[in-house]
Amino acid sequence: MGKTYSQKKLIDDIYSGEVSKFNLPGYLFEYTFEALSDEVNKVFEKTPDFPDSGERKEIAKALNANLARFSGAKTFQEVNDISKFLFDEDGFKMPFKQFEEIAKPIDDIYNKTWLKTEQDTSFGQAQSADSWLQYEDEEEIFPLLQYQTSADERVRHDHAAWDNLIYPVGHPFWDTRMPLNGYNCRCRVIQLREGEVSGTKGVPKNEEKPFQNNAGKTGEVFTDKHPYFKVKKEDRPLTRDNFGLGNL
Repeated sequence: MGKTYSQKKLIDDIYSGEVSKFNLPGYLFEYTFEALSDEVNKVFEKTPDFPDSGERKEIAKALNANLARFSGAKTFQEVNDISKFLFDEDGFKMPFKQFEEIAKPIDDIYNKTWLKTEQDTSFGQAQSADSWLQYEDEEEIFPLLQYQTSADERVRHDHAAWDNLIYPVGHPFWDTRMPLNGYNCRCRVIQLREGEVSGTKGVPKNEEKPFQNNAGKTGEVFTDKHPYFKVKKEDRPLTRDNFGLGNL
């Protein structure tokens, strides 16, 4: 990852008013986007093992566009969260040292804890999208797909309910339950030449709304159900004005 940002500069810029939700920091957006985009590119820069490289290119482009929008939304949310502490309950500006003590942990959560998980998710969804293109390309040979969990105590309850279910490649089951189906999801899909197709009665929905997705079909790493995309009505025009990302 080539881009860097300074936590101190970000906090200084917010405190001085140079950075706000009305004027987001491009350096933080670029840092976030590159960190996530690099994970997608790790998957799609390899030589494709099936012929339709044009489709792979389009999906990679869509995933990166989604990550740009996500990075803009994340930048907006972090700046907004930190800015809430600029003034005390009486309306007086917080002393800088006190503000800095509050801002640092918030930034650490956004750009260390959460960013690492988001990088892992970006890589996993890129792998999932790449696999899906292969499943579609090889549908005549392997018309069925089987859901498989890691079969241990860490498997989520609803994921366990999907374990070993078999559906055709074109079945709507895969529209919302193609792994990843949550942060740090370890489930996978295997191709089958033949098998008994499962019923749908009693099969639980995917309750992880940001992951009700098939990245290989939608070109999305993170859907619009992700909390970063939730903004107050009065702030929505700001998301359009920053980075040209359109309304969130």
